Amino acid sequence: MGRPWHGQRLATAPTHKEYQMTEFSDSRLKTLREGRSFTWTISDGGDLASMRAAIKHGQTLTLSPVTDPHEVQVKDIVLVKWHKGHMMHLVQEIQGDQFLIANSVGKINGWVSGSDILGRVTHIVDPEPRPSVPIMLEQLETAYRKLIEHERPAEDEARRLLLVIDDMRWYAARIGAIRCDKQPQQNKWSFEQNLWHLTKLAKSAIASATTKPISYFIDRGKECVGLAAEIFAAFEYDESDW
Repeated sequence: MGRPWHGQRLATAPTHKEYQMTEFSDSRLKTLREGRSFTWTISDGGDLASMRAAIKHGQTLTLSPVTDPHEVQVKDIVLVKWHKGHMMHLVQEIQGDQFLIANSVGKINGWVSGSDILGRVTHIVDPEPRPSVPIMLEQLETAYRKLIEHERPAEDEARRLLLVIDDMRWYAARIGAIRCDKQPQQNKWSFEQNLWHLTKLAKSAIASATTKPISYFIDRGKECVGLAAEIFAAFEYDESDW
């Protein structure tokens, strides 16, 4: 890549997904401009888009202000001013006060000056590692039975909730251990990711003595079963887009 001239852009404006993935509130931007860091956790939901190879759901990131661009290193994750917004991407190359910005899956965005870099990620804490699928299913069943014991729903609602476990076990066996952690297509969660999200939701509800009704957990569970069916169809019948 040749040496940049000041202000050169090598690509068009970022896509909506790039903006969506890095939406920062005015208060957070103000925090950086005041010279303070802030920490947040990447939620389980949402599309990480073009940064999916560098940032993972559940990670806790600390973004610190950049007062001296010389602190920034190649491969740093940085928050930069880009056209009319902001985006969080990687530094691929540095030449003087010019920084080549790229996403995590190979697309080059372009060069920015050091003054365009507002913050950089200085600390990443990985989330609790996912257990195996059989253990997650056991944890989910335990959490559901505790919810039933605590909420004492109608017999039909209790049965519907426990049927989620049966369905998820059935799809786990059909998808198979080798494919459970594989994404059926780009930007789609794997069976394992969906199951872990559902399991954490139920466990969190128990820990916090939730006030949500059993129907909420039935709906979320059935949603996950539907996703499992979609994942199986994508692998087995190559029907990822119906």
